[in-house]
Amino acid sequence: MKNEEAIYAETEGFRQAWNKGDVKLVTSFFTDNAIRVDGVGASGATQRGRAELEAAYKRLFSDMAGIQMKYLDKGEVRMLSPEFAVWQGNLEIIRPDGTSAKGHVVEIFKKVNDRWLIVEAHPKVASPLATTPAK
Repeated sequence: MKNEEAIYAETEGFRQAWNKGDVKLVTSFFTDNAIRVDGVGASGATQRGRAELEAAYKRLFSDMAGIQMKYLDKGEVRMLSPEFAVWQGNLEIIRPDGTSAKGHVVEIFKKVNDRWLIVEAHPKVASPLATTPAK
């Protein structure tokens, strides 16, 4: 499998794990020292390392049980080197109450053994206030 296709497969696996609310499986897509900058609204909360990622996803999946994510497109992979790549794509988060918010994610991947893992993630999702139509 080509590197680009392997990265697309990892992003789809991540989405499926996220939709199951499986914290351990979700965080298995990250390197041990990964960084994630939360982009819901303008919060910018940052998680560093697997323990902080697990705690953040545990809170999310507990507070919003049943939350779902879908990609609005396949996204785009740009190879930076044989062991680093950037993937970006558009997504939609569907809350348990049926409301949704669209966004965009940029992730840096590193090839670790036979897998492409997320080194850094920057998901950006519009806050409910930002999705309210202007009067």
